[in-house]
Amino acid sequence: MSIAIQLNNVRKTYGKKVTAIQDLSLTIEEGSIYALLGPNGSGKSTTFRILTTLAAADQGEIYYFGSRKINKITIGCVAQNSGVDPTATGRENLMLQGRIYGLRGKELQERVNELLAHFHLQEAADRLSRHYSGGMRRKLDLAMGIIHRPRLLFLDEPTTGLDPESRAELWQMIKQLQSDAGMTVLLTTHYMEEADELANQIAFMNEGKIVAVGTPDEMKNKVGGDTITIQCRHSQAAAQVLAAAYDVQQHEQQNDNMLHVVTEHGAEKLPDIMRRLDEQSITVDSITVARPDLGDAYLLYTGKTLRKEGNS
Repeated sequence: MSIAIQLNNVRKTYGKKVTAIQDLSLTIEEGSIYALLGPNGSGKSTTFRILTTLAAADQGEIYYFGSRKINKITIGCVAQNSGVDPTATGRENLMLQGRIYGLRGKELQERVNELLAHFHLQEAADRLSRHYSGGMRRKLDLAMGIIHRPRLLFLDEPTTGLDPESRAELWQMIKQLQSDAGMTVLLTTHYMEEADELANQIAFMNEGKIVAVGTPDEMKNKVGGDTITIQCRHSQAAAQVLAAAYDVQQHEQQNDNMLHVVTEHGAEKLPDIMRRLDEQSITVDSITVARPDLGDAYLLYTGKTLRKEGNS
């Protein structure tokens, strides 16, 4: 197994009180898509900045392909905020990015045309990018990030703000890039669907730490049952009523009036749950049953919820 990135006990603090990441250790295999999954503030972006050399760790060791030194020509980066120049055309953005990485002449022109075709931007290539849709700008961002054919690609929240159709299209392009070029991709996201769709391996981050690592299926299987989500006005009382018979997990935001019950054969348990709540005069506003997903697994490990697709 070849290792693209190895982190050993990496730590980063801001000032005296804010610890962004602490004792962070992870191993990313070469040629894989690895996702750091967690909500805002979990440490994903700080880890991203350190690995792309935009910030320095306070302590710990970082190896890239077995070396402590990183040749920046081997990495590509697509940040959360777009790097596209809105006053330039799509082609001009790619040409400039290519020149920054030392491409010239025929080689540069061929690479730009190749990427415009790959990302289906040929028809818009000579239009100002300010007139591009969000999905088109994000595809151009991705094309700019790989124009120099990096071995290692960093994607920080690559589909935030995109509609579901554009997001799905970008997912397919990322998977194809990884498969065709053999790139290693490190992805940070708070969309569970994104990590599930793309990643070979996932690390859950919470408060600057990695709390669990595994494949998407391994993570979901650890939940151990269906998740029944209950919304009611008296969620604390409902949790107390159900705790005697069920594994009840309270939502992190109390004003959401949500609680989650994890149990096998969730649909069959609904009548019993409703009976128990009705006996205590607790009115249920809504109740749903779902098979485990990565959000349920994250809730299991951290007590916090992650954003579902389409939520802000």
